[in-house]
Amino acid sequence: MDEPYDDLDDTARRALEVALAAAAAIGDQQCGTEYLLYGVFAGVRGDMAEIAELFVLDSLRVERAIQKIREPFTYTSNDYDGDPQLTPRALAALHTSRHDGSGPTGVFEILYGVLSDPRSGACAVLRELGVRPEEVHRLAAYGRRHLSKDEAALLLQALDRRDLNRHRPWWGPLPDATLTPCSFGAAASVEVARSVTAVASVADLAANQHGFVITLEVESSRPWVLPPVVDPPEILVPGFAATRRHGPEILRFELVFADGSKVSNMNPIDRWRSERPTGPAMVPLSTQWETSRPNDRRGCEHRRVLAQWWIWPLPVPGTVEVRVDWPAEVLSGLAAFDARPLVKAAAAMQFNPARNPC
Repeated sequence: MDEPYDDLDDTARRALEVALAAAAAIGDQQCGTEYLLYGVFAGVRGDMAEIAELFVLDSLRVERAIQKIREPFTYTSNDYDGDPQLTPRALAALHTSRHDGSGPTGVFEILYGVLSDPRSGACAVLRELGVRPEEVHRLAAYGRRHLSKDEAALLLQALDRRDLNRHRPWWGPLPDATLTPCSFGAAASVEVARSVTAVASVADLAANQHGFVITLEVESSRPWVLPPVVDPPEILVPGFAATRRHGPEILRFELVFADGSKVSNMNPIDRWRSERPTGPAMVPLSTQWETSRPNDRRGCEHRRVLAQWWIWPLPVPGTVEVRVDWPAEVLSGLAAFDARPLVKAAAAMQFNPARNPC
C-alpha cells in the first residue's frame, strides 16, 4: 500500500482494496466515497456488522444502489483499463483520525469520513436505499470512540429500531398521554376556507402542558381534480440533501401565533427524531381518508380528509391565525381562534399530575 495509506489498520486496508476493485469491476474511472462505503460493509464483522443489520446495509443492496447512481459515469467497453483514482472526498475520508487522535484509521473512521459531506456519493447511496445518512453518521461518531464491548452493546440496543417500546418521542405526545379537549369558543370547529369544490376547517383541539393537537378537515363539495396532499413527499437527489416537493396538489397549512412565530406543514419534523427543535414545530400524527357515495342518481363521491398534527410548544396567550392554501382546487383562506383555553388547560394539567401520566 502506498505511503498516504500507511495509517490505515488491516480492516481499513481491506475495505480500501475492496472499494478499488469494485470501482474497477463496474468500469468507473473514479473511486469515490460510495465505493468506500461498499468496502466497509462488504466484509463487516463485530460492531460494524451490527450497524449493517440495523440499517439493512448488506453488500448486495449497496452495490445495486452504486450501480444505479454511477451508471452514467461507467464504461462498459474495454477502452479504459487503468486503476480507478480516489476522489478528493474519498482521500479525505481515508485520513479521518480517531476521536482522541491516537491509533490507526479504521473502518469506523472511514464510515464517519465518507458521510461527513451530505453531497458525497456515500450519502446518495444511503438515501437511495431509504436510509438517513445523518443517522448512520451519528452512529459512526460513537464508533470512532472505540467503546468497550459492553458500552457498544448498550448503545446498539438503544438504537435498535426493531424494539418499538424503546423509541418514544421526547416531546410528545406519548401514545398514552392524557390530553384535555379544548373548544374554539361557542363552536366545535372553525371554518378556514371555502371554494366551489372544497371546505376546510379545524377541529378536535386538545392540549397538555407540552403542546397541543389540532385536526384539519377538508371535505369535497364537488369531485376533485387532484386530491390534497398534506405531507410534502421527500425527493432524494443523488449528491444533494433531501428536499420536499411543493406542487399544486400540496395543501399548505400554517399557524401563526400572537408573538409572530409560526409553524407549517411545508417543513414537517419527524416525530421520532432525537434532536430538540430550535423553535416551534409541527409534527404530522395521522392522515385519514374517508369516501362515501350517496345512494342517489348523482353518482358522485363525497371525500373527507382528516389530518392531525401535534404542535410544540404551547402558543403564547392571544390569537392564533390559521391559514390554508390549496392551489389545485383554488381553496385559500384564513381564520383565527383564541389560544387562552389551550394555555389554561395546560396549566390545570401541570398542577394535577394524576391526569398527566407522561
